Amino acid sequence: MTSSRRHHLKSLMLSIAKGLLEKESKQIVADKAAYMAQNCPELSIPHSMQELQDLCKKLHQTIDKTDEERYDLGSKVQKTDKEIEDLKIKVIDLIGKFKKPALRKVRMSADQMLQALLGSKHKVSLDLRANLKQVKKEVKEEAADVGDWRFEHNNCQDVRSLLLSIAAGLLEAEAKQLVEDKESYINEHCPEVNFGGSMQELQDLCKKLHQNIDKIDEERYDMEAKVAKTNKEIEDLKIKVVDLKGKFKKPVLKKVRMSADQMLQALLGSKHKVSLDLRANLKQVKKEVKEESAEQVGDWRKNIEDKAGMDGRKKMFESEA
Repeated sequence: MTSSRRHHLKSLMLSIAKGLLEKESKQIVADKAAYMAQNCPELSIPHSMQELQDLCKKLHQTIDKTDEERYDLGSKVQKTDKEIEDLKIKVIDLIGKFKKPALRKVRMSADQMLQALLGSKHKVSLDLRANLKQVKKEVKEEAADVGDWRFEHNNCQDVRSLLLSIAAGLLEAEAKQLVEDKESYINEHCPEVNFGGSMQELQDLCKKLHQNIDKIDEERYDMEAKVAKTNKEIEDLKIKVVDLKGKFKKPVLKKVRMSADQMLQALLGSKHKVSLDLRANLKQVKKEVKEESAEQVGDWRKNIEDKAGMDGRKKMFESEA
């Protein structure tokens, strides 16, 4: 693919993506307008005093309910934003970090290791401990007051229970603080309203309350859309974290030709002093070619002609009998 062709395809894909984004934004605006038209219709003001007071009370209750929902969605948005930040940090850590798996310790002598590598070809025994120096271990006397392991175990349990009780107390205090903050917010933004006064004052109050409902409900709709978007992003990040935890790309290994001596030299280092010629013990086998005589083989066309027809079948039947 040429560079001009690649550039043309890239510009075409960008234009298609731009068109899809514009279409999506227009659809979001249309959905929002339809929602506002359905849930916040035009206000019809009654002409009697009692109906105006009832309408003002109803609008005030609607404002309280909508503003409370908006506050809950705002706190949820803050919580999801914090969770998204933590997941992004976790993804970055997993991309740049690979945990080395825990290997099992296996005790093997040099002969066992060579037997596992070479199989039946290993016939030379190596005694690697012959050249090792003998070192005496100095035994240190431990103090008498080492401590009791049962005391340490009980101490760990006490610390764990203490931490759990502290965490439970912090969670309860946080829940109480959230309730108090919500009550103070509602009292500040939704105070009590005096429904007395003249007809004109009540009509102006109804119009003002209706405008506040439109504004608060629009903000609540935006918050709800943002919560749905953040929840989708959290799900994608969780899937990415799971994929990064359970996936490891195997590196591409290079093929290397090594003889038995080179392999043992790489494994044992300077301790490898015995040269192994594995081909010396192989048996040489000559293939015997059997020559069949032309008389034994015969002519296959003659055999077919003899077995053809009724006479041939009769001869075969007589020979079998």
